Parts: sequence; C-alpha cells; structure tokens
Amino acid sequence: MDPRSAAALSDPKDGLESFLGTYGPGGEHLLDARAHTARRLQEVRKGLAEGSLPSDTTVVLFGSWARKELTRASDDDWAVLVDGTAGDRADVQQVVELAENYLGYGNRKPGVQEIFGKAISCDELVDRVGLDEDTNTNLTRRALLLLESVEAAGSVHGRCRRRVLERYLNYGVKDFRPPRFLLNDIVRYWRTIGVDFEGKHRDTGGDDPKWVERNAKLRTARKVLFAGGLVPILQCHLLAKSDMPRYLEAQLSSPPTDRLAAAFVLYDAIDEGVRFFRAYDRWIELMQDDEVRAELQSLSFESRDSSDLFAEIRAIGEALDQGLIALLFDTPLSQVARKYAVL
Repeated sequence: MDPRSAAALSDPKDGLESFLGTYGPGGEHLLDARAHTARRLQEVRKGLAEGSLPSDTTVVLFGSWARKELTRASDDDWAVLVDGTAGDRADVQQVVELAENYLGYGNRKPGVQEIFGKAISCDELVDRVGLDEDTNTNLTRRALLLLESVEAAGSVHGRCRRRVLERYLNYGVKDFRPPRFLLNDIVRYWRTIGVDFEGKHRDTGGDDPKWVERNAKLRTARKVLFAGGLVPILQCHLLAKSDMPRYLEAQLSSPPTDRLAAAFVLYDAIDEGVRFFRAYDRWIELMQDDEVRAELQSLSFESRDSSDLFAEIRAIGEALDQGLIALLFDTPLSQVARKYAVL
C-alpha cells in the first residue's frame, strides 16, 4: 500500500455487513442489533416528526443508538443540540419536552450525570476545548458527538459535527501526519473515562453497585468506541491536510464497528478481524439476554471473581484487546501508532 495514497482509504459505510458477509460466518447478533436499532430509530423519527423544531435545533441520539447496537434494555442517551447557544429559550425547551415523549421512559432514562436528556450548545462544544472551561461534561458531549451520534430529528447535526472538526483541524495540522490536536483530545477522553471509573469506585468506598456493569462496558463497547475514533485519526497520515475534513466526516458518519471492519480489511488483518468481531458479537448476544443483564447488575466488586459470566466478559475483553493490538502494531499502521498514539 502506498503510504501516501488517499485512494487506499475506503468509505466505511456498511463496513461491518461487508466484512461479515465476506469473511463470516458469525456476527448474527450484531446484525440483529442493527436491524432492531433501525426499526426503533424509524419509530422515534416518526414520532418526533409530529413536532416543529427550530431551524437551528436537532435531536441527537448517542450510545447504543449511534453504534447500531440497541437492545431492549439500552438507555436512551439523547440531547437537543442547538447550533448556537441553548440558553433558556422557550422553543428549545419545547423540543426537549417533545423528545421526552418518545425517549427515556421507564428504565431507559439517560444517566444521572445529566450529560444527556437536555439541551446542549454547539458553541460551547466548539469554543471550550481544553483549559478550565472544558469540563468533563463538555468533553464527553463533544467526543461523543464526533465518535457515536446520530440525528433523530432536525438537520443541524452534521453542521455541528463539522464545526467541531474544524475547531481541531484549523490549527497546527500538517500534510501526511495525524492531526494531533484532535488525536490528543480523543485520547484524553478515553483516559478520562478510565480515571472517572476509578474515581466513582473510590468515592463509594468500594461499594459501587454499578462497578461490574461499568467495568464490563469499559472492556467492550467503550473500547470499541475509542478504537473506532483512534484508527481513522491515525490513518490521516495517508492524507494531505486539505483532504482530512472530508475523510474524517465520512468516517465518523458510520458506527465504530464499520470503521474498524474497514481498517481490518485495509491492512489485510482478516483473521484478527474475524476473531475480534466474533468476540464482540458474543458481547452483543449477552446484552440481548435479560437474564444475563440481571446477573451482571447483581454482581458486586467483591463477588465478581466467582462469576462465570464476568470471567467470560473478561475473556471477551482480552480477545478485543488482541485484535486491536494486532491492528495497531502488527500491520503497516504500526509505525504511525507507535509515533503518535504512544509518544
């Protein structure tokens, strides 16, 4: 592969389906989850279409919705995104109330950290990058807007994501090198997830009822989220800086599993990709089982080591690690990964 060939980078759209169709069998639970997500997204879009949204406002879904991995028990992580300043506008609050009619009912409410389930300002995501004003909440919203988000109503989602990308790519970017400003912030977000995970455990004195569930997600879906952003950013070393915005926008318009599937093919790491997606498919299968979810939620920090379920999740996480390490360090991506992702 020509190290300076932009043509080598393929569009990741439907990359997972293509990979599984070519190198299967396997992946039926991932594909089932995609079909279920598509049905639910159509239902939500139909409901939200009954309302009237201001032209600078959109309803955005995150998490399992954007990864196309929705299950019956998935949370509804959503926000009303305003391409400007949200403030206390009455018309924006009406959109929040409209979204609440179709999202977050029952046990599907967004997390208690209040990152989602409200109006957020694109201006704040763009203008507050780094330094004191860039809170954990702002960093999380900005990173997830880039890495896993999908529009449910409105038309400004793409414009806001482009604004965020422009914020990163208009400063210090060089031809045929990964954009370090963006790379550093995505790595910072991943490390922040890990630090906050330990902080929550510390603050509960080790008696955190959600420790096992959060740990399981860190080993699986959160890791896929991070890798699905890291790999396309590193691949920018194949591009002139003028080509990076369009390339990254195309990459980020597809779920992380599509991006990773395309990368496994690009770097001829097929066997590693097959093992990776078989392991991740098993994770999705577990999350589709209500009894498994209930068992996972019943485990504590102290009881986890006696659980066969948690042992299997550990094994899934290790299989994902092996696949990602092979992709990053045993392929032509190795040199750029070592230089930019490690140092």
